[in-house]
Amino acid sequence: MPGGHKITFWIEDKDGSWTRQDAEIGDRSDTGVGLLLAKEVEAGQNVMVEGDGFSGGSGGRQKGKICWCRPTVDGRFRAGIDLSMAANGGVKVDENFVDYYEVMELSPSASLETIHRIYRILAQRLHPDNSETGSNEAFKQLVSAYKILSDPEQRASFDSTRGVKQQVHWRVFDQNSATPSVEQEQMKRRGVLKALYLKRLREAENPGMNMIEMEALLGTPREHLDFTMWFLKEQGWVVRTDSGRYSITVKGVEQAEKLQVWAPQPTEHLQLEPAY
Repeated sequence: MPGGHKITFWIEDKDGSWTRQDAEIGDRSDTGVGLLLAKEVEAGQNVMVEGDGFSGGSGGRQKGKICWCRPTVDGRFRAGIDLSMAANGGVKVDENFVDYYEVMELSPSASLETIHRIYRILAQRLHPDNSETGSNEAFKQLVSAYKILSDPEQRASFDSTRGVKQQVHWRVFDQNSATPSVEQEQMKRRGVLKALYLKRLREAENPGMNMIEMEALLGTPREHLDFTMWFLKEQGWVVRTDSGRYSITVKGVEQAEKLQVWAPQPTEHLQLEPAY
């Protein structure tokens, strides 16, 4: 259902009565909906949406619960509504479920060898002893993910559970929730541009780098650089040579200098000059 579609929105008051107000659909998934409202609502309130496309009850009505609400730049409020209980026969998604494939940024079809290799790289980056990028909480979650996914029996059991969760899982699109991953992606782009910029600057006759070299230099598994390299190539900032190595283009040099990729970043791995 496209954004901007107007519907009727009911909120359950403390006395059990229902208050009606108009709303617009901002975004929609199978078991959740993002609404644009004129008035602020509180997380945890029971609600009911009414309109075309809702079939949780008679007359196109469907009950749900408010998960979050925040103001928008145009003076309205954006709210995320959980419809999963109504949409899934009363079965509530386990909010504590952790997708270990997402933790390790792995494809569910990843081989055991890939799981081992990516764990070693991420463990070095996230270990609490790493003063630059270490995270105690993230490291614990990584270890838990590796323990499950590296064991064939536990992985098979996890895959079964994950399949069920995926069938009932919903996520109302919240632009703010995407910010951390977007920032991480931007950091990877900066890192690749910086690596290739310095390589071109210092070794003009041999400016290319392969993915294994970038993986080691950036501390990022090459599988996690697929989207990054696609974006940089589509922008014309990097090219892949006949030998399979990547090198920066003139446009890439201009972009690197525009972004000042050599400026210190919170999780920077590369150094402008070699460390002795």
